[in-house]
Amino acid sequence: MKIILNKTSLRIIIAVLTVLSYAAAQDSAQSADARLRSLFFQRDFETGAIEGAKLVAANPNTPSLKAWYVLNLVRSGQEKQAIALAEEMTKRLPRNAWSWFALAGALNYAQERPADALSAGEKALKLLSTDPDVIWIRAQTLANDEKHRAGAIAFVDSQRSRVKNPADLLVAKGYAQYRQAWGPPRDEQQLAAAFSTFEEARRIDPANISAWYLPSTLLNALRRGDEAYPLAKKAVALAPSSTDVHQAFWDAVTGSRETAADSKRQEVEADVITFLQAHGDRPGVLSAVAGVSRTMKWTDRQRDCEDKILAGFPESIEAEWIFASRWRDLGKTKEGAESAQYRQILREFIDRPRHHFESLLGEAYQHLFAVLNIDDTASPDELYRAAEGGVKYEKLNPHITYVIVPIALADRKIRLADAERIAREGIDALKKKIESQRSSYKSQGEYERAMGWATGMGHDALGWVLLAESRPAEAEKELLAAYDLNHEDRRTLDHLGRYYLSRNEISKAEEYFIKGLGVQGPGTNPCETSLRSLYHKNHGSLEGIDEYFEKLKVADRTKRRDRVLAGRIADPKGVPAFSLKGLDGKRILLEGLKGKTVVINFWGIWCGWCVQELPEYQKLFEKYAKDPAVVILTIDNDAHPDDVPPWLAQKKYTFPVLIDDGYVSKAGIHSFPTTWFLDPEGRKIFEKVGWSEKLLEEFSWRIEAMRGSTPSGRPRSQGDGRN
Repeated sequence: MKIILNKTSLRIIIAVLTVLSYAAAQDSAQSADARLRSLFFQRDFETGAIEGAKLVAANPNTPSLKAWYVLNLVRSGQEKQAIALAEEMTKRLPRNAWSWFALAGALNYAQERPADALSAGEKALKLLSTDPDVIWIRAQTLANDEKHRAGAIAFVDSQRSRVKNPADLLVAKGYAQYRQAWGPPRDEQQLAAAFSTFEEARRIDPANISAWYLPSTLLNALRRGDEAYPLAKKAVALAPSSTDVHQAFWDAVTGSRETAADSKRQEVEADVITFLQAHGDRPGVLSAVAGVSRTMKWTDRQRDCEDKILAGFPESIEAEWIFASRWRDLGKTKEGAESAQYRQILREFIDRPRHHFESLLGEAYQHLFAVLNIDDTASPDELYRAAEGGVKYEKLNPHITYVIVPIALADRKIRLADAERIAREGIDALKKKIESQRSSYKSQGEYERAMGWATGMGHDALGWVLLAESRPAEAEKELLAAYDLNHEDRRTLDHLGRYYLSRNEISKAEEYFIKGLGVQGPGTNPCETSLRSLYHKNHGSLEGIDEYFEKLKVADRTKRRDRVLAGRIADPKGVPAFSLKGLDGKRILLEGLKGKTVVINFWGIWCGWCVQELPEYQKLFEKYAKDPAVVILTIDNDAHPDDVPPWLAQKKYTFPVLIDDGYVSKAGIHSFPTTWFLDPEGRKIFEKVGWSEKLLEEFSWRIEAMRGSTPSGRPRSQGDGRN
């Protein structure tokens, strides 16, 4: 049977098919949108980025889909691409809320341009004020900005009734409360409120992954792994494909203060094997497993995962981090840093056609410069290229880029005009670095000292370059400016001494060298080297130099003792109580130490300066080991307590070690090492923040000064019962 359609019928059929096709396309776009959103909140960002690229290509005109792709992209580490895509959306569709949603999310998670992130979130909300996800991104940007966390809490409280499921909003509120609680001083009530907010989010929506995952990571950071463990385990059950969630689970297991080491290893390994079997074809998973394998000392598995990344995903972010970890490992030892392999890795990384992280590229240039600078056969051109690469890309360590680099160029008389330019740029860069950290300083005085330290280094570098350029008057001005800003920089003092030597002002030169001799610092003191040279020049030999230095050291010892004891806290107060378990399994209560003079050193294997001073701390412990009136303790802050006993055994340290369970952050310790000196009443009489070169001597002075006083702080009389 033949069916004949007239023109009218044909038009109707075409119209119906068009509508159906459009509806199908809309359904497809909505389904894709939901898929990317779901992957984001499952914290499977890697899959979200991979699938998102394909879904956006198939549905290029769906702003909400593209926005969720942007958020997965930025959370998977592809920050530049995510920001660029979001900015392109705001230019093409400036009146669409999802464009601003995408930009707010990209900037927020990349931690870039916080003011722009806040503005984008606000614009999105104005354009689409009833959408729960738009309300959520506004809360996220507020919570992530230091100045607006109170506003984030108020915003969530005002909006939660407008949202059917406010769990994600409550997670943002909990994070804002947690960050607010840090202070200083830390607000324990606010911290407890944060974890209560996360708990409320879990009650409202037990399947909300972030409500389990985020507090587990925060508890891990507080060294409360045993509390983090059940939360992280539940998160893994809810999100078995999420790399972030598995890493939080591994951290909670290895960070436990109660579980036996063998049990930890078994549980982590079982989860690692399951994760690899299910998702071992993804570079992010391989990278995460390589990371935990490093922690667990599974060297073969670590290397296998890394090699798979380099072979299968050579241009990936994960491959970039493998390069970085390998040069960092080599650079830990003098032999490794001087090896041909070390240079080769750095050069290979620099020569890669694409770099995801400019900071890593800058680090590679900086390390290559350091290696080339101690090699007399290195090409001046290559040395300068490494210097410029560091200046262009390395923004984290301006005290190296803008100080050590121009000084080194000046010492070798390489590209002096460029060295001067770098040094001049450095003064402003150093100032901005300290300004960016202003909130971390406890007082205005501490901030001003840090500013003097940083900018003083900048003026010193410039002065040294100007001297190399044979511009002595300008050089003296800059070097004196550096000294005025910081009297305790021995490099500046050495440079001033050498400047006056160049002017044949011998007594003035010696004066600055002697000042520098009394300044503590790691490595060889340049002022001591210069004094030896000057002594030889003045006397024709080094005969008698030991007596000369001994007189200087005696005078310095008297000044140092006066400075150390002048640091006595004028109005001493008690410190937060603790009950901490030691490596020997025994628990020590601070309350139980009343009546004794107590020294407590806060440290970690991860802290290089801590490790440097521990040999002297061991000597301090041995000095007072048989004195019943003095207790020498340490509190270790390492994330993985099982690493500590073998490390101590290798170093042959025997001082008592207590394991941090969150006490360090509760006590407001943010700088390591930090050492407390408590009197018999439990009050903090002295506090030393930072590394001590002459620890045994200077800590003993503090102990003996406290022993020479009554608990109330008054000097003891002869009849107080003490021999």
